[in-house]
Amino acid sequence: MSETPFAATDPGDTGAGTPEIMAPGPLRTDVAVVGAGLTGVVTAQLLADGGAHVVVLDADGARATTTARSTGKLSVLQGTRLARIARYGDEVVQDYLAANFAGLGWLRRTLDDLNVPVENRDDLTVASTPEEVADVDAVLATCARQGLAAQWEEDPPYPVRSYGAVRLPGQAQVDPLRMLSALRARLRSRGVPVYDGVRVRQVRRARSGVALRTTHGTVLADRVVLATGTPPGRLGGLFLRLEAGRSLLTTWEVTDPTALPPGFTETMSITAGSPVRSLRMADGLLMVGGEGYTVGRERDPARRLAVLDEWTRVHFPVDLPRHAWAAQDYTSDTDLPLVGPAVPGDDRVLVATGYAKWGLTNGAAAGLALAGRILGDPVEWGPTFEPWARRPAPRTSTAATFGVQTRDWACAATRPSGERPGAPRVSRICPHLGGVVRWNDQEQSWDCPVHGSRFGPDGTLLEGPATEDLARH
Repeated sequence: MSETPFAATDPGDTGAGTPEIMAPGPLRTDVAVVGAGLTGVVTAQLLADGGAHVVVLDADGARATTTARSTGKLSVLQGTRLARIARYGDEVVQDYLAANFAGLGWLRRTLDDLNVPVENRDDLTVASTPEEVADVDAVLATCARQGLAAQWEEDPPYPVRSYGAVRLPGQAQVDPLRMLSALRARLRSRGVPVYDGVRVRQVRRARSGVALRTTHGTVLADRVVLATGTPPGRLGGLFLRLEAGRSLLTTWEVTDPTALPPGFTETMSITAGSPVRSLRMADGLLMVGGEGYTVGRERDPARRLAVLDEWTRVHFPVDLPRHAWAAQDYTSDTDLPLVGPAVPGDDRVLVATGYAKWGLTNGAAAGLALAGRILGDPVEWGPTFEPWARRPAPRTSTAATFGVQTRDWACAATRPSGERPGAPRVSRICPHLGGVVRWNDQEQSWDCPVHGSRFGPDGTLLEGPATEDLARH
């Protein structure tokens, strides 16, 4: 365990304002946006600007969103992601870049209007081993084909020995919670209600639209946008195409800033291979991310944090960590975001997921695509990201998930239960699809290794595709 308590939130926590109370009885609206992270608030803002009546529902609040727990990087380079999706051809990469540039541009303009600071940084994808040079070369070649002003750097400002890097100027970083809080406040100031503490239990399509069963009553809408990381329940079977991952992040006080590599503070970086190390400076603090793992399949998450802490102490002039937290995100079977109809040919329920830990520019882009689709003004690059634009592509991770599921079903016959000090005994059977949850001692949560649902010590649902708490024994 780190020297400081493991926190659930990002260190820039500024709060989310006074929550609005959802009135009893059916609530009717044109569009219900579920999830008030970046994708949800961008979608809602654009829809409201277009004249639609919108309500936003969020299970927790700004502090609990993946957006608030992110590294705050606004970049279109994104490690080796461009090279990975290049297998689909240059046109797909072109659409992906167009989407992310659109998201980045929208965020820059909007945050400037809201007086939220955006700090310009060059982004680096670093080869930390000789084997990673080929991957970084592939990134550089993809950038060159797309006309990006990326360049090879033989000796990047990186604290560990490296074997070169790709540098892309003109990227940025932001305090993600300050950004999200400002966007939410603007939504409310323009009359769009944001209801925190409202969890969606069921999404039911009907002839007249969509009915949402929530913890605070029913919401009836013509359209629904599910901007929740992963769609709740089993809608469209999209949970089968997503892998849930958690990443660890820490911040540190730098005891001797002059000992940092020259130019380090003007960049942000990520390594091309494993173990991933994501670095940037924020408000005088060093932010270090890495040691990611599939939700529920890491037996000792505290060991991962210890490894990250030790690496930081060895390579940086730091003393004690200030904060430690984790973020959860989803990677799709195609390595592309899934933005569009949850069910083929049905625009009543739209989803946005699969950002693979690059959710700020992708999240803003998804909001542009979803709002344009609903308002009848679709973006040109939107079809590339539709969930059913290409066939699902099962991978080795899909087979691993199926193996975990099969083993769990065998165990489920014994209905295992678990109990933590001060909490009631709960069933360890995940209500989503029968996975057997495992205790995460670091985050004090029950985590499902099948599709990434997470629950508190007392079984209360925290996140994931599950829509109900763990049963109490």
